[in-house]
Amino acid sequence: MSDRASDILRSSTVPRAEKAIIDIPPSSIRKVIRAAGGVSAMAIAGQLILVATIPVLTRLYSPTDFGVFTIYLSIVNMLGAVAALRFEPSLYGVKDTGQTYVTVKLILLAVFTTGVLTFLVGQVFLSAAPAQLRHLVWLVPIGMSGAALVETMNCWALRAGMMRDFAIGRLILPATMAVLQLGFGFARFGGGAMVYAHILSQFAFLAFLGLQILSWEDLRGIVRAPWRSVFDKAKREYKFPLFDIPATLGSYAINNLPAILVGSFFGAAFAGYLGVATRLVTGPIVLIATPLSNVFVAESNKSSDRGHMLGVARGLLMLAAGLSALPILTLGLAAPYLVVPLLGKAWIPTAQIMTALAFMGAVQALSTPLSEVPSLLRRQEVRLVVDAARMVLVFGPLLAGAKAGWEPIDVIYLMAVGGMVGFAIKTAASLYLLKRGIEPAQVTFSSPYPIARKQHDEAPVE
Repeated sequence: MSDRASDILRSSTVPRAEKAIIDIPPSSIRKVIRAAGGVSAMAIAGQLILVATIPVLTRLYSPTDFGVFTIYLSIVNMLGAVAALRFEPSLYGVKDTGQTYVTVKLILLAVFTTGVLTFLVGQVFLSAAPAQLRHLVWLVPIGMSGAALVETMNCWALRAGMMRDFAIGRLILPATMAVLQLGFGFARFGGGAMVYAHILSQFAFLAFLGLQILSWEDLRGIVRAPWRSVFDKAKREYKFPLFDIPATLGSYAINNLPAILVGSFFGAAFAGYLGVATRLVTGPIVLIATPLSNVFVAESNKSSDRGHMLGVARGLLMLAAGLSALPILTLGLAAPYLVVPLLGKAWIPTAQIMTALAFMGAVQALSTPLSEVPSLLRRQEVRLVVDAARMVLVFGPLLAGAKAGWEPIDVIYLMAVGGMVGFAIKTAASLYLLKRGIEPAQVTFSSPYPIARKQHDEAPVE
């Protein structure tokens, strides 16, 4: 692994838990803000580039081209999240270099296996697929494998404390895709070029971050890692595929299925209202709270001391409350006064939905920085139970309200209340797991980290 470490990620001696103050001094909070701000800035820049190219892309590609790309991207996002069988987060707890190589080799084996299986399944159903989607049988396995490898490099970067390089990667990925889609569009390469641009942008990201992280010695170490150790690692880390895969799929369902169900119960218009409201309300979560999650992972990898981790968690919760939760609540309460001037009278239901979602979004913003706690502490079964409970709390009210014939807005309010309770449970579970390892004595934690080398790692957004 590269020698270059993050400026904020070189750990020094961490006090024992019984002498800790569960608190982060102002200097450390400033470092965390600086780290999260760097990732957020790069992620925002990348998203702005994507948005800025849309008016041009709509003139270069047809609605059908966009439709095919959307279908491809949805499939890749779902399958890519589980293509490595969720072994990527197991990198977080690995301290030994040899075990890092073994873990990466296990991930590569999982990605290759799931990619081949996806391709074979696609061949079976090829004849049943619409003609304009058949080429995706070749491209989806490549895209999902690329997505899994991108996540693997993200985890390695967070583990290594390479926050600046990771932040730059958050810009490279969307910017490269946008530029390539524009170039291919002007060259008249056809609708499939949008998919090709996405795949090439993944390779650009992997090339950039790989050059920053990997040396020839690392590559040789991965190749030479004993297969017996790889299979032993798979047995030891069985909780990741056993519990993380269904939990991850459940999280994707919570994020994506409500709009589909609302559309099927109440019509496409309400699905559109909900979709726009969700994008507006969750913006601060994607751009602020998610980077805080990556900062937590990076800080936690400095030390497995629970006092240290809990101190960082409390500091990040304060940041999430001020920088993300409070703006979301403000936006939700102001929505009735903002939506009509900005979107027009036809979008009035969006204002009501934004107000409903704001309370859930605020609690989600607090939950997001601690989302990786179960993986870091190897308690994936807790994550599965919590996510299962969240699915019941979200989909139960939605389905019950629709069956009872309630008004769409009332059903969405009820669903939002269930989601708010679910995220509160998730936050409480993460804090409980962190506190379990700390002795009851009042503890103080101070995190005096000498500034290391390079300010590298930062949080993934999205």
